[in-house]
Amino acid sequence: MDTGLTVGERIALLGLDQRDGAPHDPLRVGAAVAAAPLLQLVRCGAVVAHEGELVATGGPAPGEPLAAAVAAQVREHPGARPQAWLLAVRDQAVTTAYEGLQVKGVVRREGRKILGAFGSYRYPVTDASVPRDLRSELAGVVLDGATAGPETAQLITLLHHAGLHARALPDADLAVVKERMGELAARTGASGAVGEAVSAALAALTVLLVSIPGIAAG
Repeated sequence: MDTGLTVGERIALLGLDQRDGAPHDPLRVGAAVAAAPLLQLVRCGAVVAHEGELVATGGPAPGEPLAAAVAAQVREHPGARPQAWLLAVRDQAVTTAYEGLQVKGVVRREGRKILGAFGSYRYPVTDASVPRDLRSELAGVVLDGATAGPETAQLITLLHHAGLHARALPDADLAVVKERMGELAARTGASGAVGEAVSAALAALTVLLVSIPGIAAG
């Protein structure tokens, strides 16, 4: 299914409350949204594994601004751990994802007052068919064995590693969703150098989540 949404936007959308658009699991969602462009860079060969580390190849990064921001982190901070790159772009990644959903007419932003001030926002869905169709596609792949396209496979992999199973398919049996997503995520990693780089990128997501206070086991 071509939703016209980036993988990061899909993750952000799945993390919203289906009734009022309040963001749920913001730490997990933020980490997964930040990891999406790093995985994209690995898949296109702009970032590769070399001697146990992820390095920029100097090749062209995808045109997506977030991918360019992550690529800049890799180039400018080559000695940093990958989770540091993700942490550096996390807030930008989440903001960009929500802005993208607004521009594409999927959600609207509403200020939510906290102690009399507009301290946070929620994003009520304005086109309910988009999250409905997205979850339907995920259910088809995860529960019914349909073939996943590249972006859907990447989405499932990130959802699994971020522990967002319940946000993806809230009406399905959680144990079944976890098991099936784990199986699918294990199969999406390519072999050889690309597979090594994918594993390193996903490991960075896991380490980032573990390092954030308040994150419970997924």
